[in-house]
Amino acid sequence: MSRSCIRYLLFLIMLVFVSNAMAASRLALDQGWEYRWGDSPFVDGVPQWVLADEPDQWHGIEFPSNPPGRHLQQNIWYRVTLPQSHWVDPVLYVTSIDLIGEVYLEADKIYHYGEFDAEGKGDFIGWPWHMIELNPDDMGQTLYFRVYSDYTDIGLWGEVMLMERPDLLLMIISSSVVDLAIAAFCIFISLLALAFAPMRPGSQHFVYLALFSLTIAGKLLGENAAVQLVLDAPLFRVYLTAAAYFSMPIFIAFLLGQWLGKEGSRLINRIGYLHLAYLFVALGLSLIGVIHLSITYPIFDALFTLTLVVLLVVTLRDLKQLNTDQRLIVAAFSIFALFLLVDMAVAHGFLPWTSVPLSLGGLIFVLVLVLISLREYGRTDKAVRLMNITLENRVAERTAAIETYAQIERERSQQAERTHQMSLSLDELVNQLQQLDSLKEAGELLVQRLPELFAPMRLKVKLLSAVERYAEEELSESEVLIRIQQMQSGDHPFAKVYLDLGSLPSDDSRRMTKAFLLRMSERIGVTLTSINLRECLQQMSYEDALTGLKNRRHLDDSLKREIALAKRQQSALSILICDIDFFKQFNDRFGHQAGDMALRAVASVMLEQFRETDICCRFGGEEFVVVMPGIASESALQRALDLLIKVSERELVYQGQHLGNITVSIGLSSWPGGSSTPHQLMDDADRALYRAKVNGRNRVELHQAVQV
Repeated sequence: MSRSCIRYLLFLIMLVFVSNAMAASRLALDQGWEYRWGDSPFVDGVPQWVLADEPDQWHGIEFPSNPPGRHLQQNIWYRVTLPQSHWVDPVLYVTSIDLIGEVYLEADKIYHYGEFDAEGKGDFIGWPWHMIELNPDDMGQTLYFRVYSDYTDIGLWGEVMLMERPDLLLMIISSSVVDLAIAAFCIFISLLALAFAPMRPGSQHFVYLALFSLTIAGKLLGENAAVQLVLDAPLFRVYLTAAAYFSMPIFIAFLLGQWLGKEGSRLINRIGYLHLAYLFVALGLSLIGVIHLSITYPIFDALFTLTLVVLLVVTLRDLKQLNTDQRLIVAAFSIFALFLLVDMAVAHGFLPWTSVPLSLGGLIFVLVLVLISLREYGRTDKAVRLMNITLENRVAERTAAIETYAQIERERSQQAERTHQMSLSLDELVNQLQQLDSLKEAGELLVQRLPELFAPMRLKVKLLSAVERYAEEELSESEVLIRIQQMQSGDHPFAKVYLDLGSLPSDDSRRMTKAFLLRMSERIGVTLTSINLRECLQQMSYEDALTGLKNRRHLDDSLKREIALAKRQQSALSILICDIDFFKQFNDRFGHQAGDMALRAVASVMLEQFRETDICCRFGGEEFVVVMPGIASESALQRALDLLIKVSERELVYQGQHLGNITVSIGLSSWPGGSSTPHQLMDDADRALYRAKVNGRNRVELHQAVQV
């Protein structure tokens, strides 16, 4: 580690000597500047202010930046006479221009940055450094700068120097290499911190520290002059710088919010979210062209300065709550913040221009982060070693206990394997029971299969009679009851099971087998209850579950009653049978769930069209029957036609998909009228339905009696 530091210091010393050597070939243009507010008129693309001297319109200034008397003006001209000197490949170096500009040598335009429109304005495109190429013969001539800016500053910024081209490039590289190295170091350390954070619970502060280090690297890279040599995209670099710069208070606020007291944390977290909102709003509005990115800097600098003051006050108030590592981080951030404040003051003209070593502040912060990471790693390593020793002792203690229990566990494993095999056989038995339709069949299967399930142990099954089910009887340890739940009378025993537990080798085996026997009785009891419930429901149900209409069983009972009443009272009786047209094709095309929806739609129309005294039933599949007591053939025909129309008008929509319409074919018979007796109504209506299908579907056919 020490050798690396020594090499790094030697490298920095070498750069200082190189910089001093180049200073001799630089010539700062810091005298003879003049300015003139406004913009020159142009004739044939030539600015008139470079042709006419007009000395009374030009005013002297020490440096071409922010002259007095701006008064919201956005255009200005500067001029200076190039000093006589001997140069081989001269260039003019300008640190930055606020915001865009053109350079004229006498009447010739030799450089431009940005595009001026007809009104002398233009868009902000970044803050790069500028190299304006000259010729040795240009010395002694006047150089003009045309500048437009709607920013707080207007003119040139930083340094304006005349120098040889190789010297400029060497100066750019030598002045940037330290910042590049520190930026790379910041990125490396932040990645290490991000990798280290998941290793310790509650190390979220390492994430914030890593992200803050990344913002330092982003700002250094975005403002690094050497980057411009390989990436000539000044606006992109400005966005990179802005994103990094605007993110700094976010991560430091969230970091301090974790450390400080409840009241201070709440205030600082709100500041963090405020800066997060500013980051997205400022960059978002500038990206979509609502504002220039340059305008967001003064606002942020004012907000950031206020934030630094609040952070300082709150942190000093709660400083006692911080540990040594946290205080080191606060101190390092304070040093970096001081560099930032000086840089702000220089940028906005509150201090004379100087190169602020932000990279030094960033390096101090990252080195503190490295120191804390090493300390944290040492503590973690020590804790891991202590944990390993503790674990080794516990492992040794438990190894002896495990060996003691090994034999017991082997016995249990064997019994568990037997229980598992019996569970598989029980699953198979339950599946067979679920296929049965009556308790009688289920009882016969249990008597046959349960002894096989527990073989070679001896097991007996006794099915209880109706009298035995309600008799009070005390059970032995080897007996269990299989109980079923009745809908009205509650639960009662269905069968008694006896298992010979005395043949098992150990208490554990007997205990596990008895537990399995109890679980088996409960599970079979649930299955038998389900069979019993199905039996009861099958006997009691008269309603079709899908459509809500009455089912065929109800139709059979009701039709007998209505026929008897019609004959006894000599009253009319009509029967309608309808069938959905091409229902199989509908099912094949849209699926059975859509088919079920179509059946429900037809049932809904039927319930709307017919009286409460009419009996609407689902006969089976896609076939429906309506029994209409007291309705003669003419009225019945009209109702059938209405049903035909209503069904065809009902549009079907399933899961957002329009399935179109369906139609039905209807057969109708009435008594007295078409049918000779009420008993023939169903057969006559069915024959009429058949004619409706043969004659083209989507129609009503009325059965007519054959005249003899």
